[in-house]
Amino acid sequence: MRLRELREGHGLTQEQLGELAGVDRKTINRIENGMYSPHLDKVFQIADALSVPPRDLFEWDGASRSC
Repeated sequence: MRLRELREGHGLTQEQLGELAGVDRKTINRIENGMYSPHLDKVFQIADALSVPPRDLFEWDGASRSC
């Protein structure tokens, strides 16, 4: 996920984003560090808090990946 990039782009701390999204700061930290994969409901909460579509949390520099 590109959560850190989006969060910092919005000028938010992990704690501020956590409060806006209704999740713990530690959860935001774990997601950013790849230690936790959030459930879909959390993805939507975080996307709403950042005012971005959920897909924006998963896009990297327009590069596409093939399986």
